[in-house]
Amino acid sequence: MSFFKTRDDSPAKWKEKYFDLLDSQEKSEQEHKTSQDLLCKTIIRFALAAKGYNTTLDPHLDRIRELLKTGVKIQLLRSELEEFSNALLSMEDYSNRERADATLLFDFLTAHFPDRSRDLENLRQRYAAGDYSSPQLLFSSLSNILADNPSETGDFAGELALADTQAIGRHLLELLEGADLPGEFLDDGNKLKNRLQSGQPLGPIFGDAVNLLMSIKDHLRLEQQDMADFLSALTEELAGLGLLATGVNIAAEDAEKKRHDIDRDLASQMADLQRKSATATQLEPLKQLVGLRLQSINQQLQSYAMQEQVERDKTQRELRNLLQKIRDMEAETSELQSRLDAAQNRAMRDPLTNLPNRLAFEERLTDEIARANRYGGALTLAVWDIDLFKNINDTYGHKSGDKALMVIARLLSGHCREADFVARFGGEEFVMLLPETTLTSGLKMTDDLRKNIGKSSFRANGDKISITLSCGLTQYKQGDNNESIFIRADGALYQAKQNGRNQCVAA
Repeated sequence: MSFFKTRDDSPAKWKEKYFDLLDSQEKSEQEHKTSQDLLCKTIIRFALAAKGYNTTLDPHLDRIRELLKTGVKIQLLRSELEEFSNALLSMEDYSNRERADATLLFDFLTAHFPDRSRDLENLRQRYAAGDYSSPQLLFSSLSNILADNPSETGDFAGELALADTQAIGRHLLELLEGADLPGEFLDDGNKLKNRLQSGQPLGPIFGDAVNLLMSIKDHLRLEQQDMADFLSALTEELAGLGLLATGVNIAAEDAEKKRHDIDRDLASQMADLQRKSATATQLEPLKQLVGLRLQSINQQLQSYAMQEQVERDKTQRELRNLLQKIRDMEAETSELQSRLDAAQNRAMRDPLTNLPNRLAFEERLTDEIARANRYGGALTLAVWDIDLFKNINDTYGHKSGDKALMVIARLLSGHCREADFVARFGGEEFVMLLPETTLTSGLKMTDDLRKNIGKSSFRANGDKISITLSCGLTQYKQGDNNESIFIRADGALYQAKQNGRNQCVAA
């Protein structure tokens, strides 16, 4: 069979070309796998970055992340993305929440103007039905109703004065002190406190307080809307990436099928050629047979090579588009993370003391209780309260009260262990979680801290002010939840106050 060596298109040469094509295909599949892995990692990072933004979205993000840990499963991923999109669209409408916020206002007015309860109830129903497009229209209607109420002065301030002005002012002041105001509205809140303390008429203060609350609601709504729009756009981009990945995957599957088909066809023709060569008795017919078969194989390989080149070019274009989209999304990751971190920090931090707030404390307490349940370690909760804090506000003003809160926050966080957790619970109350700490050692630790704080002081209006704290603490017991353990610690704090303040009591 020496005639094989004299032809340029020998089977050895075509076999080499065939294996080259196989190598090229394997390289293309490897690049596709690398791109797919990069896509999975990118989406997982986005899911981690967005976790915690909204509790209704977290389960969807968790499922998407778990799906992608083992690679792209197109059908399951598409289903999860659809559910995630539906969850975004079904987030609670802000306008309904805004209308619900007026309940406290109506309850307050009904309690102090019982003779106008029927008119106020009708107005409440109209407001709940959405008849008032703006708060200004609501306030105008309230003014008309209350203006008809008989009084000595005939104005809104007079009506409030008849309803125990001092009690109303005190409750409003307590509400402002306990409110967790965003940083942009702290100055306005402090101004209202100073006006209440100075005894200014409650009518204008009440209106300004309502306007402040509405401004805060608008601010929070805009922040939430911005984040929802961003997440919606991100969902669309992820869906687009999923479709691109699907196209690349289908192309790879088609290429694999075609390669198996050509393998099977070539093997069949080579086997047929081998059988006929073995049974051939004359050289010339055998030469013709081999020539025809080689020509057929050559045509098949050329056709396959052309199709492969077209498919390869298409796949490469899709891969380049996919990689570019991934690069663009990765470039946005830092911005998204910064925005989420800022939003998370605002939601979980007290703007005055920069300590974690009540929401952060509730989450941390849940985690610590779960850890104590799982590993059996000790956990102690301490609740602190500034003694006679109202006297500081009444004597030196609310700015001095705020300064006292910041001093206490710094002392509490500066004198605890790295593993401990300190938060402002609200008003003049602080909470402290002491992991791996028994009640006995926790009592000693908090009592030492209380004594150190008692030796500290700060200046207000030229006077030196000393501060003392009372503390109630308790240890986690099997079966406790967030509420039960806090109630027990708060009861111990009450006992410390009853016993004369400036002491720690364990329960």
